[in-house]
Amino acid sequence: MYSTHFLGRQPIVDAKENLVGYELLFRSSPVNAAHVVDDFAATATVIRHAFVDLGVAEVLGDRQGYINVDEQLLMSDLINVLPHDTVVLEILETVRPKPALLARLADLRQRGFRLAMDDLGTLDDDRRALLEYVDIVKIDLSLVELSALPALLKSLEDFRGTLLAEKVDNPEQFETCRLLGFKLFQGYFFAHPTVIHSRQVRPKVSVLLRLLGLILSDAETDALEEAFKSAPDIALMLLRLTSTAALADKSAVTSIRQAILLLGRDKIKRWTLLLMFATAVPQSDKVRHNPLLELAATRGRIMERLAQCLRPDAPLLAEQAFMVGILSLIDALMLRPKAELIPQLPVDQNIKEAVLDGRHILGEWLRVTVSLEDENTVQPAGYDAELLTRIETESLDWVKRMWA
Repeated sequence: MYSTHFLGRQPIVDAKENLVGYELLFRSSPVNAAHVVDDFAATATVIRHAFVDLGVAEVLGDRQGYINVDEQLLMSDLINVLPHDTVVLEILETVRPKPALLARLADLRQRGFRLAMDDLGTLDDDRRALLEYVDIVKIDLSLVELSALPALLKSLEDFRGTLLAEKVDNPEQFETCRLLGFKLFQGYFFAHPTVIHSRQVRPKVSVLLRLLGLILSDAETDALEEAFKSAPDIALMLLRLTSTAALADKSAVTSIRQAILLLGRDKIKRWTLLLMFATAVPQSDKVRHNPLLELAATRGRIMERLAQCLRPDAPLLAEQAFMVGILSLIDALMLRPKAELIPQLPVDQNIKEAVLDGRHILGEWLRVTVSLEDENTVQPAGYDAELLTRIETESLDWVKRMWA
């Protein structure tokens, strides 16, 4: 059920060697090398790891992320899941300037995306046709000698964007390119790519298909909410997406339902498709759910039912209680400390304090819920034992039904 995610990241600097961005690179192992068979799948994997599994704050901070895109991804709706103010789309050298593609590039730029031409060594007719649509041209120094650079730049004299020198491996290349007017630089002279990795629960394909089916059939929000509640790993991804997608409303999220409404069905559909493309190994429906996922869903449901029974006048509190329940196991699910993960999530402060410090009534209900998991643990005073038993039984039945 677990998979280890790897992501390459190479710095991009300006002429004063100040860090301005990173190129995000496909990696399938800790070995710092790419073995790309399918450009589309590789980029889908990079996007998932950067924006879902690891989180944009950890991967990019406040810098730009450069991501390779082929023709299939450029023409796909999946491109719309990316935050245009954070990402630079690097157009691969395999892309051909068909009319439909050029129209797509114009549309992406109008919507705020920055585009880069990748791996330029010579300016043929196909690459020349793309020039007016890109903001950055990346010249690959492994493809052109330093002595030939002035002639190549002469052919680019009408280009009004930014020149980036890549594969800069020594001081001579850096200084030559700087004097020729290059503004951005990337290569081993500054830093080798580093590999970031995390080990996390791999979403089950059947659950993603179920979600996709609900969205495509225009199911009610209640049904979508129930589906996310039955899959805590994907619910956690949903919460992280609310902080990385380009949302107009930056208010703290208080429930799964609010996260759904903030992202919108269209974005959720695209992210679900992306997760499916980036799931490297299809899983059989016969594979059992990870016990941690079952426990997270059960905790969430027990806390939700506690709130509904004890505070029927506060429906929002029940939604917050469910989130506290699943987030209480985020460290086990993501294999990283709660203190590192919880502050990155755009959730209400009361939820964070309940999970991290056990504060508020939500923290108290979490302690009650956890006490039900061990028959040797003394339950907090002031709670009806019969009610707790009934809620626990109902919640276990709910989890079984949701995963049947």
